[in-house]
Amino acid sequence: MKGTTLTFAQNVETSKDSMNNPVYEVVNIEVANCLIAPIIEPSSAREQQSMEQSRDQVRVHIPKAHTGDLSNSAITYNGKVFTLDSDSVVFMNENTPTPWNRYFRAESING
Repeated sequence: MKGTTLTFAQNVETSKDSMNNPVYEVVNIEVANCLIAPIIEPSSAREQQSMEQSRDQVRVHIPKAHTGDLSNSAITYNGKVFTLDSDSVVFMNENTPTPWNRYFRAESING
């Protein structure tokens, strides 16, 4: 398997406006050696529902070397923008023989 570098565009709260609403800034986080593949067999009800609605979805595997937070992010892959569901739980390194120890589901927001 060959990893690829992905750029995660993360919305980070930077301040509050005059109405006390959060103000966000986009921060780009580059992560090398990621795996990304389309989801063709659903493993959850959410994935099944997205397939029935003809939404493109991918699974993104993050390497053990990256320990930062990627929640509230989007990536561009094959010309489409995908949003991540959430930051996933990290698997135990000792029980994960591959270089990747967490993954996300991401869904296309533009086609």
